[in-house]
Amino acid sequence: MADQLRVYAQQLDTLSRERSALVLGHAQRRVDTLAARAAADAAMHATSCPGGAAKLTTGVATVTYVSLVGSGALQVPHTKCECGAVFTVQPIPAGCFPLTPVSTCLWFDLDVHRAYRHLGLQDGLSAAGFVDFLSAQAACKLDDRAFVPSFFSYLRSKAIVEDWAALGVEGMDAGPFGGCAICAETPAVPGEDTDPYRLSVSLDAVTKLGHYASCGTATRGLPHHISTFFGAVDGQVQAAHSAGALELERVVSGRVGAQAAGEEPSCRSSLHCARPNSSSAGPCDVHGVVGAVCMHTVPVRGGFCDMPKPEQFSYYLLMLHHLVQQRPDLKDVYIDFGCQIRSTWRRYVANHPELPQAAKDLRIMVNWMHGSGHEIACQLVNSGRYSPAAARRIGEEIEQLWSMTKSAGSLVRYMSLHHRRDFIEALLADIGRDKLKRIVVLTEKRYADTIKLLDAHRKALASVMSEAAKAAPPVLDPQVAAEEYKRVVLGTEREETTDGDAWKVEYARLCLRLGELKRLQISAPSLAVVSSSASVALATASTDDALSKVRAALTAMEHKRDLPPTERSKWTKGYEPFDCALDKLRRKEVERCQSRIEQLVLEIRALHSDRAAAGCADKETKSMQARGKRKRAQVRALLEEMYVWQSVGGGSSARLTEQQHLALVDQLRTELGRSRIPV
Repeated sequence: MADQLRVYAQQLDTLSRERSALVLGHAQRRVDTLAARAAADAAMHATSCPGGAAKLTTGVATVTYVSLVGSGALQVPHTKCECGAVFTVQPIPAGCFPLTPVSTCLWFDLDVHRAYRHLGLQDGLSAAGFVDFLSAQAACKLDDRAFVPSFFSYLRSKAIVEDWAALGVEGMDAGPFGGCAICAETPAVPGEDTDPYRLSVSLDAVTKLGHYASCGTATRGLPHHISTFFGAVDGQVQAAHSAGALELERVVSGRVGAQAAGEEPSCRSSLHCARPNSSSAGPCDVHGVVGAVCMHTVPVRGGFCDMPKPEQFSYYLLMLHHLVQQRPDLKDVYIDFGCQIRSTWRRYVANHPELPQAAKDLRIMVNWMHGSGHEIACQLVNSGRYSPAAARRIGEEIEQLWSMTKSAGSLVRYMSLHHRRDFIEALLADIGRDKLKRIVVLTEKRYADTIKLLDAHRKALASVMSEAAKAAPPVLDPQVAAEEYKRVVLGTEREETTDGDAWKVEYARLCLRLGELKRLQISAPSLAVVSSSASVALATASTDDALSKVRAALTAMEHKRDLPPTERSKWTKGYEPFDCALDKLRRKEVERCQSRIEQLVLEIRALHSDRAAAGCADKETKSMQARGKRKRAQVRALLEEMYVWQSVGGGSSARLTEQQHLALVDQLRTELGRSRIPV
């Protein structure tokens, strides 16, 4: 075994050296090919240059090449003319990136920067850690102080070249939602209706992307280079902070107080993030980032800003101001404390007439997960979960974005400010690009699946229509046939009671009640041998006062309908109008019980889902269990009531036995996915 391991070690060492030499040789061949083109360009230049060909000088520069698998020296030829023209090999066409745009003595293979873009931005690997790995892999001594400038120059170059304007693409949405294929503005097509899509955003702040004031002090004045996501809003925030005008009173327009006179927030929940004002404290000069995403978790361009103070209302007001101006079709906004900032936004809009009319109609809601921490009354009014036309959007998309930036938080706190900003910009760009790719893939897949399903339905419909045409009699109207199928086979017929029949149903009910109350006056006391409590309840319900009320109702209905005095005595079993009315009454009550049972079952399922989502047992889950138990008791009582109504007037008297009832409960247990349900 030991001998075999030594053989493996020798083979690995040989392979590593050969692979490093192979990569270095491939890089040199790329350089030589480009050098030959540069020499040809120099020769062509010599024919038109006033200095002539004799004024050309050639030379060779040596640069250090570093890749993920090896390193070494590259010989880079160059040609100079006395007129100042230089013809040489540029690093990027050779598949490399220089140390800096000015210093080109060190070339990193582009795969090196691509690798750290993923490992650093998405996995939170420090530059020092990556350089240590790279030094070991490439077998050369590197310093992270040499790598970092090259990497950030790479990020900034990529941001420039990937911009729509830089690429020469025209007609694309360059606004806040231009990064999302669904939310982006599209050119209006003549003759088509306005897009009914309800544009929404989710706003929140995160502290893990903050910055320590003691870091990067020597480079504090250097500007950042990328401004795709940190744009106008960030500029307004920083300018207001520098002028001492970031307090809510100044932002809203100089009025004192976070709430309007006599106006209180609709929710009294104590929320740490819902602060009208805040003051700077602690070791940070940047306390975090406020950001916005669309409902597809794509970062909003220009929708991010640094927080020079802890989270407060002012950031969100300035953010909404910018978004509404850029996209007046914005309809819904989700904020953790939307219930408390809503009144402040109304005051802000009233004091800023430059805002479009859509700002007054902007609906601010609380997202689902955070809404569960608010009062129940607040949830029913302000949560997007219970708001009409909210499309069942949870509003927590911004939290998904922050979860993707968690790894980077441990790096950006210690960076210089200009590097931190460009690093976060590149991270947001990567997230948005990945989301866009997934949207395209998912849309293509859904479209293909829809086409297949549509073809399958068309074939099935054609087959059914062919059979229907051969039937006797043939089916001529599919819609009428469908309604007949639902009525006969599915039992969905609901016979509507006309106004002319409604009084008959009520008259039959009163006749039955009068007869039963008369009998109860005689039999109720004797029921004490069965149940004393039932005997007392029935005796109380059949008093002379109760009888007189029923008689008065019958008399009033008879006068209204001009019924003869003898009509009441006819309304018994065997009299056709009574039998028809009783049948309608029985079906109406049975359907009422069935509908209520179905509703209770849905409520029990919802309670079970909420209980499963809550996780461990606590006070709330025990309350859910108790409510579910009470609802199952109501189901049992409604079943008994339904069976009673089925037997009224000689109807079916079939009832569930105790064993059948237990089997029904077991079925309910199975449907709810539980092994034990208290009955």
